[in-house]
Amino acid sequence: MLTLMSSTLSRRLFDLVESLQGQGVRTTEQLATELGVSERTVRRDLGRLLDLDVPVETVPGRHGGVRLEAGALLSPVRFTDDELLALVTGLNAATMNTDEALEQAAGRALTRLGTVLSPAVSARIRALHRTLKPATSDEFRPVAAASAHVIALAEATSEGRRVQISYRGGQGAGVTERKIDPYGLAKLGAWYVVAYCHLRQDLRTFRVDRVRSVRPMAETFTAPEGFDAVRHVSESIAMAPFQGDLACSAWLDIDLRTASRRLAFATVVLQPADGGVRLTVRTSRSGLDWVLGHLLKLDCEVRIEGPDELKDAARRMGRRLAAFAG
Repeated sequence: MLTLMSSTLSRRLFDLVESLQGQGVRTTEQLATELGVSERTVRRDLGRLLDLDVPVETVPGRHGGVRLEAGALLSPVRFTDDELLALVTGLNAATMNTDEALEQAAGRALTRLGTVLSPAVSARIRALHRTLKPATSDEFRPVAAASAHVIALAEATSEGRRVQISYRGGQGAGVTERKIDPYGLAKLGAWYVVAYCHLRQDLRTFRVDRVRSVRPMAETFTAPEGFDAVRHVSESIAMAPFQGDLACSAWLDIDLRTASRRLAFATVVLQPADGGVRLTVRTSRSGLDWVLGHLLKLDCEVRIEGPDELKDAARRMGRRLAAFAG
């Protein structure tokens, strides 16, 4: 029905609906400031919405105003756990894109989803968005995990709620019952949850595909401020002994945020150092050229710090490239 009005009025009413829907109680003063119109215009437009049978509710009292429940203008929309996880994971990945316009559009889409869907689904979307941080690399082999478990752990992380999990260890280990405080989730091929484990009394990283059940508990916890699950997992993988016996280090004349975006491989340790970034990665002798190949792609000054094997490999590669040029 809004399309039958003038384009200016129609746009203004759509903006008003978006400012109201799922945002709680709003005053005409707040709406006028946000929309850049007078309070009189807001009151007149609210009347038009009521004439169009838009279920705007008036809340009386000192702290009153108007509100429009989330999903009020839509038929019920339902998602399976798999669909919900795919939706939020995809939009989250888009927010990591180097295309600024795409990042902003994905962020707006996530916000809009939270305002038009039912409160229960919106809460799950907010929990997933806050806790799921995709890595910036696609080099990891995908490993499936139960969507219900990922969502349950995301909600527990968002709410600061302890959970009990049944967990099957790797290399033939049996199933153990663990009480954990989930600090964050990360997807680097497999889904990982980084949590304080009360059984081991230490910080642990669990693969979600090995989780057999998740049961929320009454106890709550407070996660370390600014905890970065992706960084924790990627650094753990980067420095794991199975990666190789050589710890390679290089200084990059670049800022940490840009380095994190430009490096095509995520299993590295990146730390601010001497006005730039220090990169550390563990590899074998057969992987030295692989490391150098990634460093060559960076359009910044690079200074290899060690080990000697990496410096020797760089010299050999330089001589070979010079020979290619005649």
